[in-house]
Amino acid sequence: MLLTNRFITRTRNRAVWDILRGYEEEIRGRLADLYLTLEIDHDHGVAFKRQIMEEDTPRILRKDRPLSRDASFLLIFLCQECAHADPQDELVVVTRAQIDEFLSAYRQDDDGDQAKFDRRVTAAIRQLQDLWLLNQDPDADYLYTISPVVVPLVGVDELTRLEAAYRLGAGATANDGNGTENSAQLLDEES
Repeated sequence: MLLTNRFITRTRNRAVWDILRGYEEEIRGRLADLYLTLEIDHDHGVAFKRQIMEEDTPRILRKDRPLSRDASFLLIFLCQECAHADPQDELVVVTRAQIDEFLSAYRQDDDGDQAKFDRRVTAAIRQLQDLWLLNQDPDADYLYTISPVVVPLVGVDELTRLEAAYRLGAGATANDGNGTENSAQLLDEES
């Protein structure tokens, strides 16, 4: 299951998680044979694989499209929200209004129209939903659950890079409304 999915979580895949914990070293060895490393975050209950990036290793995992500028900024917001939560507590939930408020700092001059801005926000949400990083509540369409994989998958280095783009985007937006070239490339490979 780990080879066919970006990640597995303890809460969604309990049986697979238990097998992974029981055979962790064997699975690490098999993945290493495929030029992959196994990443497990026991606190968040998340496991995923990463491509070993060495000069002579074949590329096993497919490349994904880079995140849009707005989806990159939204990912920073999700990481910030998760940073304040205890991984052992309930899942972190955000509202569409919170997302709108956060991304409104990045409205561009050509977004004068509220409908256009709403479409951009919806596209950013959809992009993170497609990556299973954000899940819409089936009973309340304005609520979104943040996947516990956000924190370990993004990592400190990637978050630092995204936050630098965030600050640059905020400055460019505040100065001249132009910051579209600052889209980050999270999940350069399937993880």
